[in-house]
Amino acid sequence: MDDLDSGGVTGGAEGVRRENLEYLADLIGELQQLAEREGCCTLSRLLAISHAEAQRETRRAGP
Repeated sequence: MDDLDSGGVTGGAEGVRRENLEYLADLIGELQQLAEREGCCTLSRLLAISHAEAQRETRRAGP
């Protein structure tokens, strides 16, 4: 339990953040494809922008 209270948890937290961002990017990408299939052009474009931003955030989160 002491390891959780020390600085050793930082790397784990960063890994979890990156995993969450990857999941979010994937989810937004799926929503964008669904909106496109349903003919929702504006929604699809907005989600495409959001997807690109989520991917950028994932890259910024590091390895």
